[in-house]
Amino acid sequence: MATTSIWSIKNNLKQSINYIINPEKTINEDYGKTENYNYLELNKEYNYKLEKTHYVSCLNCDEDDPYNDMIFIKDIFGKKDGVLAYHGYQSFKEGEVTADIAHEIGVKFAEEMFKDYEVVVATHQNTNHIHNHFIINSVSFKNGKKYNNNRTNLAKLRHISDSLCAEYGLNVLDEDIGYKSTFNHKVIDNDYYKTLKEDLDNVISYSVTLRQVMDRMKLLGYKTYSRNNVITIYRDNCDKVRIEKVFGNEYSKDRINERLYQSRQIVFKPISHKSIFEEYSKNNKTHKGIYGLYLYYCYLLGVFPKNHPKQYLPYSIRQEIKKLDEFSEQVRFMANNKIETIEDLEIFSKNNYEEYRNLMGKRENLWKRYHRAKTTEKQSEILSEINGIQPKIKELRKYDNYCKNIKKQSESIQDNINNFDKNIQKEKDNSRSL
Repeated sequence: MATTSIWSIKNNLKQSINYIINPEKTINEDYGKTENYNYLELNKEYNYKLEKTHYVSCLNCDEDDPYNDMIFIKDIFGKKDGVLAYHGYQSFKEGEVTADIAHEIGVKFAEEMFKDYEVVVATHQNTNHIHNHFIINSVSFKNGKKYNNNRTNLAKLRHISDSLCAEYGLNVLDEDIGYKSTFNHKVIDNDYYKTLKEDLDNVISYSVTLRQVMDRMKLLGYKTYSRNNVITIYRDNCDKVRIEKVFGNEYSKDRINERLYQSRQIVFKPISHKSIFEEYSKNNKTHKGIYGLYLYYCYLLGVFPKNHPKQYLPYSIRQEIKKLDEFSEQVRFMANNKIETIEDLEIFSKNNYEEYRNLMGKRENLWKRYHRAKTTEKQSEILSEINGIQPKIKELRKYDNYCKNIKKQSESIQDNINNFDKNIQKEKDNSRSL
């Protein structure tokens, strides 16, 4: 079990770094003593001689001088003002973890949560509760964007910490219902999570063992591993998804095995290996004349594939198909709301945003009342009211995104047309000069 917190640093960044890497708090008292690592004896590749003297690790920056590395990134992107960094905290239950495991969890947590930022991770042992400290540069070394410590990232931070605790067999805190709701609506409600879940459900539907599921997910471009009965699936440079924690109990290791066992009881109809032409001809024997001759020549020319096994489109192609679906949704949206000009779009967008902003303000006030409520009954009543307006907020947010995307695409198309006209005119002028 680990409690988490994070706050901003607006001055004294160097002092903050020096505080968390203090040797008196981060020293590895077992350094070099092989007998103290018996709990790792199953790991034959572990090199005890390379064990860290202090529990301090730096991600994406120099371990000897992280402060100057962070300042260098701020200089490059011209973002030296405002919030300098963030100080994170992850504390474990007394006696629940060793310093080695706590630090290992801390490093993995930083890699997942702050992969685009420079981070110093330090594990302190000077209290009854072993705990990790994190200093995170506020400016990304990849794109210069500043870290946004908003509710969505707080929900993601708590989720990753709890997921890692579960992966290491530690107790997990009951998530605050507000942050859990934020995580569900803001983090996992995107194409990456939806596609992963869709692929996983498809693979489970025609597999008979868990090993087959994992192997087939790898064939689809995913990476997988299991630790303490926690299954993790992810793509390179994407979030690690501990499927039970994200998608629910139906995706626990035991429940997946139950689903696979049940699927073995179903008698599957074998897939036909006849060509599409053969099956089509069998069901349509009356085609004669020119159309029948056309089908025959199509068959000879190989227009019809020889067989049609079940196939899955690559992830990149499915993303393009999703974009086409989004364009179709936008066209239907414009037709349903009679949006024909850019002026129509701007009027609709303004009215939609006003309604959206009002409902967001109402929901924020409801959450404040929820946290101040003194009884479970009152909390349930307020939560029911929040859930009642959530679908409307989601719809308005979707329409707001439609308006922004349509306007952006329209401007891009108009720019392309203007550039095309200019090029045509240049070619005409050049031809005349010749």
